[in-house]
Amino acid sequence: MAKRPKSEAAEAAPEAGDLSKLPYEAKEARLEEILVRLDNSETPMDELASEAREAAALILSMHETLRATRQEITTVFEELERRKESIEGG
Repeated sequence: MAKRPKSEAAEAAPEAGDLSKLPYEAKEARLEEILVRLDNSETPMDELASEAREAAALILSMHETLRATRQEITTVFEELERRKESIEGG
């Protein structure tokens, strides 16, 4: 079986420990690519475990990005509310 060329997302992807450097959208594209290959049984057996591991790492990294973004947005709106109250009260 011929080895499939890696996509741009796969080639641009840092090692698993460096996923935080990859933009969320690139992680999402790579995850989608892996899932499509798995769903279509296109992943060679000798790459199955590594692709499953990569998908799991992508999911965890994406979750962390979402969690951090949610926290940052919450903080921004809490600060906005505090400033609004001080303006209205003062």
